[in-house]
Amino acid sequence: MGINDVIDLQEIKTKVEALLLENKTYEIDIFFSPGTSIMQLSWFICHQSLGLNTRLLQTREGKFTGKKEPDLIELKIEKSSVPMSVTISQQNQTQASASTDYLISPGIASVYKKADLIAQTDNVRCLIRGASGTGKEHLARCIHENSARAAKPYLAVNCSALSDSLLESRLFGYVKGAFTDAKDDKKGILEEANGGTVFLDEIGDISPYMQQALLRVLQSGEIMPVGGNKPKKIDVRIVSATHKPLEEMCEEGTFRWDLYYRLAVVELALPTLQERGAEEKKALIEFFLKRIKKELNKKQLLKFSKDAYAQLLAYPFAGNIRELENVIMGLYVFCENEVQINDLPQRFFQSGSKQRLSFNWQENEKDLISRALTFYKGNQNKTLKALGYGSINTLKSKMREYGIE
Repeated sequence: MGINDVIDLQEIKTKVEALLLENKTYEIDIFFSPGTSIMQLSWFICHQSLGLNTRLLQTREGKFTGKKEPDLIELKIEKSSVPMSVTISQQNQTQASASTDYLISPGIASVYKKADLIAQTDNVRCLIRGASGTGKEHLARCIHENSARAAKPYLAVNCSALSDSLLESRLFGYVKGAFTDAKDDKKGILEEANGGTVFLDEIGDISPYMQQALLRVLQSGEIMPVGGNKPKKIDVRIVSATHKPLEEMCEEGTFRWDLYYRLAVVELALPTLQERGAEEKKALIEFFLKRIKKELNKKQLLKFSKDAYAQLLAYPFAGNIRELENVIMGLYVFCENEVQINDLPQRFFQSGSKQRLSFNWQENEKDLISRALTFYKGNQNKTLKALGYGSINTLKSKMREYGIE
């Protein structure tokens, strides 16, 4: 079964469960004695919870019975008539969970419950649907962190941000001499994440050429580095995401049905912030106020005047949770104690904002950085601290990207 850690209950149970379910039409004899105690516990849990035609067997050596041959003993364990569900929780306490900085509110709780079930079934591919800013990558990371692959790498790539040649090199890697700047062999993320999870965001934006290339990988479990002639075996779970109607694209011939079926073994859908309703929006505002206060080391929790809060609730947030988070962070940068209505971004008051259908994250981030630099008179260290970027290099990279001097 390819067990990496013989005392990792979650990994062993997931792989044992998958093996048994693959053979669910047969009568299965499970030899209970060999292996570690965690392995034995995994067999027992699956025997009790899956409802399959399994028997637990063990052997007793002849020296204990006076016989030449060992005895074969069946362990008779009365099963409950009530269906059981066993969830394994074995977490490294030094590793922070993706959910600690995220609010799992009632409006998305059912989606995360399904994601946990997906996580417990190894190697099942998942397609996440949702508009920009609804939290697709966070959901993908939670699937990884709650799976048997949690100790292995999680890597993400935005497919819409790269050309075919760059995306191919990023996914599959390349060999020395494959192109002018290929001075050495370079692993792609599918190889770097071996044993773990790869998140392919905006999968609906890849070209027909890349669709075919990715399909070959999913069919064979192998990658061919750019310029190479020796395929490499990989073992990764693919989680993909899109805001596009892939079925319609398949009907139109712009996306491959065979690739769609391989990516969307199971599907999850995240609602927009508007669909989640006013109470969910209030809860998220409160959550971001507390979290960003801590991140920016602010002394006081930001408050809102009555008019400002009403305007914040009325705004449609086409950029969803990401836009709301961005707005709260910007308000912490420019407001001391209480947010007045005039402190809200100008777009809140533009005519037709309630009918606005798109949100440009890059434009809003560029505006936020520019305003912060102006406020701090060009001091990059103060701007870095206020915006919460991880390093000065990240801030400088963003400034170069947006042409900010």
